[in-house]
Amino acid sequence: MKKNILLALCIVVALLNVGCASISYKPALSLGESSATIHAKVQMNQLKDMSPPEDKEQKFAGVSATEPGTLAGNLASEVTNAILTDFSNNQVFESIQKRAEKPDFILNGTIHRFYSKAGINALGWITLPADLIWFLGLPIQDQYGAVDIEISIQTPNGSTVATYRGKSEYSDNFSIYTNIALATGTRLNKAFDDSLLQIRNQLLADAHKFK
Repeated sequence: MKKNILLALCIVVALLNVGCASISYKPALSLGESSATIHAKVQMNQLKDMSPPEDKEQKFAGVSATEPGTLAGNLASEVTNAILTDFSNNQVFESIQKRAEKPDFILNGTIHRFYSKAGINALGWITLPADLIWFLGLPIQDQYGAVDIEISIQTPNGSTVATYRGKSEYSDNFSIYTNIALATGTRLNKAFDDSLLQIRNQLLADAHKFK
């Protein structure tokens, strides 16, 4: 009995200190080759980060993928680089660069939401005094986040050709048997994949606009 209580206390301490854990996150996409290529030369400008400040705040007794110290650079730069790499490597456009000589189009964008948080949820706090029942597999941890990105394609003279937006949200609950801190960045990148795939599909559906 004493061993069980000691083990339970260790788990409580471990969960409460998740927020002290050091995690590293890098926005990345894994969509694969585009089903078609838009034959245009595009200059991509850095996206504007308009996401709410609270998205980058640390979750109490938890972790946040975009809190200070988790990213190698700032969010706008990291997300821009990831999209540029995808559009270039997977041939969404014939040519896309940050600096292009005499481009056919200019790509601008906005990050409306981009975050992922994980930690003890309301059920976990309510049942904390009787934490031994956590061993029954109660969903006392949660992981949630969202990606909302908008891009705009313009001509060099500033006329807007089209605007596209991709959104993805998620919210999941887990027992103590899942290390949600380690999966925070991975889950966010899946939402990033989903959002950008929506944008890619919209772009390809409008390929005729870029001739």
